[in-house]
Amino acid sequence: MSVSRCQLFEAGFPADILHLNDPSCRGTVRNGRVEFQFDNDEHICGTKLVANGTHFVYDNCIQGTPRLEGVISREKALKLSFSCAYPQAQALSMNMEINPLESIVHKSLPAGEGRYRVRMIPYQDDEFTQPFNGSVDAELDQEMHVEVRVEGVDSRQFALVMDTCWATPVNDPDSSLRWDLIAHECPNPADETVDLLQNGVSMSSRFSFRMFVFNANSSRLYLHCAVHLCLLSSNHCTPSCNSERRERRSLELQDSTSISMGPLMLSGRKTDQWVPEKV
Repeated sequence: MSVSRCQLFEAGFPADILHLNDPSCRGTVRNGRVEFQFDNDEHICGTKLVANGTHFVYDNCIQGTPRLEGVISREKALKLSFSCAYPQAQALSMNMEINPLESIVHKSLPAGEGRYRVRMIPYQDDEFTQPFNGSVDAELDQEMHVEVRVEGVDSRQFALVMDTCWATPVNDPDSSLRWDLIAHECPNPADETVDLLQNGVSMSSRFSFRMFVFNANSSRLYLHCAVHLCLLSSNHCTPSCNSERRERRSLELQDSTSISMGPLMLSGRKTDQWVPEKV
């Protein structure tokens, strides 16, 4: 912004007393005019930016204050307000045409099926820190701890639910001779040794039972579990096993699978002990 030095002087305002809103931003005399320079970065000189709905406006003011001496003064003060406005909205047209080759794309994408891993792990302790490894003796009536764990799904969205866990004397989950440990997501009421420790709350479900043998001259024991994944957002993943009448709840079954473990084989050294032949 520049103003005439001559007109200012004739009006009684010498160039050396002039400044913008920021008193440190003074003018420079060049070619008979007083020039003021400012920007909107680090040298804004008190410039104010406002928007009024249609434009954004930069406002500033050239000011001249006389030197005051004594108690009173009759010198005039100078205020020359100025602004620069820019429109906020503009309409533009492209100066070339566009020829669409096809407006709708029809494409069928192939469907797929994901995979996840389910494991059944027997533990020696109730803290589930010492899994059985290799040849392990398990005495009759010894408390066994079993964990069924799923890997490869989002733990923030799903929980694993054990529907049924049972034992058979042969490696066939459909064997007619079986003993239920978990039934309808709850411990089998006919087996008081079964304790359901965790089910439908996380990526793993846990239970315990006391070791037994089938009376049909069998020396082996196989464990089987049927499980499914449940959406945590449904709030229906944790079974209620305390009521006298246990009814099958309507769950949001996202996926289901079965898993088997065994055999646990009768040891030849001690007739009241069991060892796992294969896991």
